[in-house]
Amino acid sequence: MDLPFHLLNVFSIAGHPFSGNPLCVFPDAAGLTRDEMLAWARQFNLSESTFVTSLGDGTAGEADVRIFTPGHEMPFAGHPTLGTAEVVATLAGGLDSVHLTMPAGRIPVDRVDGGWRLTARPATLREVSSSGAELAAALGIDVADLVRSDASWVDAGVEQLVVRLDSIQGVRACDPDPHRMAEHMTSPGRPPHVYVWAWSGPTSIEARLFYTQGQAVLEDPATGSACANLGGWLVAQGVRDVSVVVSQGAAVGRPSRLILDLDDQGTVHVGGRVESVGQGTCSLGQDA
Repeated sequence: MDLPFHLLNVFSIAGHPFSGNPLCVFPDAAGLTRDEMLAWARQFNLSESTFVTSLGDGTAGEADVRIFTPGHEMPFAGHPTLGTAEVVATLAGGLDSVHLTMPAGRIPVDRVDGGWRLTARPATLREVSSSGAELAAALGIDVADLVRSDASWVDAGVEQLVVRLDSIQGVRACDPDPHRMAEHMTSPGRPPHVYVWAWSGPTSIEARLFYTQGQAVLEDPATGSACANLGGWLVAQGVRDVSVVVSQGAAVGRPSRLILDLDDQGTVHVGGRVESVGQGTCSLGQDA
């Protein structure tokens, strides 16, 4: 079975060819089982890979999509949504808007200059039970670097722990402990995830996203779902009508730029540059 794929960099920075978060999109995955999708995600070993299981009539910009990390399926993720929108729109003849249906719901995605922008669903928030000292120990930082009152579980499609730090120096100093992350940063049914952020200017933020895979702590270059969760948290604090530049990924050699827009109604949009890198075909083989 021949299986076409597309490689893209999402939330990339113009002039930096290896910036952004890499993504693999399989646009013709209707014949794959869940286990085969997971196996291909492990084969490419990127933060996520997406599998388009239906393209509708091929021209309306409607597609059903599943998203996998090398270890599990995601109900929603930001950079896979934007990158998949680019592939779906191109295959449909160059559309300026698409709708991608995934386990978290139907996500509208619109073309913007140089890339795409998704509209996130309204976020739900719940309190964090762990203490500031416990969160700081899990992050490997001093408790004084953490703004405990601004830590929250947020879900705008996939729940993550969102933790505000006092400075970008605190963000850069994080050295998480996987065992403490498992104890204090685990959402039901998912591996531990934590998104740390700090204001770097009036309308700019520096952020990092840590998650565990087995006993290892990994870091994501650019996390649109967490950016949407941050937007939901800011809206809950009364922030409206602002555009924020979020920088992420420098610590893992993949500098990335996300644009977080909150309109005057409190709707959250996450966008960024999407760059096609290449495409090809792989094969399962007769014995797969």
